[in-house]
Amino acid sequence: MSVKTHDYEKQAGAFAELEMQGTQYLAFRDIPMLIRDHAGSIASVLDYGCGAGRSTRFLKRLGFNAVGVDVSQDMLEQARAKDGSGAYQHIPSGLLPFEDSTFDLVFSSFVFLEVSRIEEIERILKEMKRVLRKDGTIIFVTSSTEATEGNWVSLSYAFPENDKQLRSGDTVKLLIQGVDVVFHDYFWAEEDYIGAAERAGLSLAKLHKPLGSPDDSIEWRDETKMSPTAIYVLRNSPPTPQP
Repeated sequence: MSVKTHDYEKQAGAFAELEMQGTQYLAFRDIPMLIRDHAGSIASVLDYGCGAGRSTRFLKRLGFNAVGVDVSQDMLEQARAKDGSGAYQHIPSGLLPFEDSTFDLVFSSFVFLEVSRIEEIERILKEMKRVLRKDGTIIFVTSSTEATEGNWVSLSYAFPENDKQLRSGDTVKLLIQGVDVVFHDYFWAEEDYIGAAERAGLSLAKLHKPLGSPDDSIEWRDETKMSPTAIYVLRNSPPTPQP
């Protein structure tokens, strides 16, 4: 049975105030580099699971024409309040109101860890692929498999429920400082995500785990030696055969 991971009706206001600070800064710091290295020329971007619009505003600051979609009307209300000129649409999970081959890049941050079934993740990836242009790119950010093991600046997994060998689909308890709300997310291993992507007809271009640097001007804890975040870069094309 799935668990209601986030109560968006009650938490939307708190999410709207959450910035890219502390540990979560690492989740976005290297996105411009990854887009530059793997996505090439981009005219249009879809932000799948935009929530209160933090990630969509981030993409717009990078100069992209970004459209945000989310399953929560409450979160979208916050997104529109923060970004009156933004384009935000409500969707059911895994169903997009766009024609085939509409976007050059599909971006998604901290969405798949809320999905309780790997089959649903695969279905969402297939729908992302459908609206992606030929040779387009999907970049999604999620928790790393090591996330529960570290002592992080602004994340805490210090709950007795997490003191076990996690298996695919297990729930993980998390506190994000700045929101001060406890979440119940789902644990998925790297092979789960990669397998779902391959079954969706996508190829893995890069799995990036950002580490904290002295240049970040943040007093990191375990972030300098292990990453709480995993960033998957997927291509809408078969992998190039190796010589």
